[in-house]
Amino acid sequence: MGMRALKKAGLLLCLCGAAVQAHADTDQAVEPSGQEAAVSVNVKGIRDPDWKPYSAMLKGVKRFEEKHALAPDAELRFILEPRRADVDMHAIALRLESDETGMAIPLGERNIFSLPVGLGALYEKAELTVNRKAGSVRWMPYVRSAASSDTIRRLGDLRLACEVHWAIDKETLHFAMRTAMSAMGGPCNFVSQKGTYSFSAPRHIANATISFNGKSAPVPFSGASFTPPLREQDWSDDSVLELTFDNEQAAN
Repeated sequence: MGMRALKKAGLLLCLCGAAVQAHADTDQAVEPSGQEAAVSVNVKGIRDPDWKPYSAMLKGVKRFEEKHALAPDAELRFILEPRRADVDMHAIALRLESDETGMAIPLGERNIFSLPVGLGALYEKAELTVNRKAGSVRWMPYVRSAASSDTIRRLGDLRLACEVHWAIDKETLHFAMRTAMSAMGGPCNFVSQKGTYSFSAPRHIANATISFNGKSAPVPFSGASFTPPLREQDWSDDSVLELTFDNEQAAN
């Protein structure tokens, strides 16, 4: 498979001024069944399939290791999520391919997967490809400590997910945008109150709060997205965000 040039930044990380909208990881994964693990990818029949550079994903793995203290009980996985409501996420299949070799990567429930590492020189310029059109899916870090859920989120998990996401996508941005974002502290540590990094929930949110050691405060939210206080160090990594959903249907 011929190697393509990196896509424009808009397909990889939506940066509107200083605001970053990141789609959150969702519920806990289960191990894929034998049938799921046996699914193979047929991307040759799809013109311009969605993809990610394997090297960029490995930068996220490295950042996870560097910042693991933010969520010491969590492991790193990734989740494929739809960018639009009309994207069919059934029978999604994922493959890691280089010019010389390739392998299928099993997907669990809700299209959660573990990234293989330490594969050697044959995969240095490999691509992760899914059997959907380019721009159809988000490739998001999935960082969850054991006690977390869709309604209970640990702040350290969210901080670490942001760090991993930024490590993956920042090299694909134009130099000027990357420099400007870095000068502001990066999306996970914006020095300006105008910069925000928001996570999306699986349903529309009715209320969102953060609490720790008897202290609590509201968390900004809109629709199915919420904006935790990632940069505010007076909130411990063990602070808990509680989301209450309304009775509307799932956001996606």
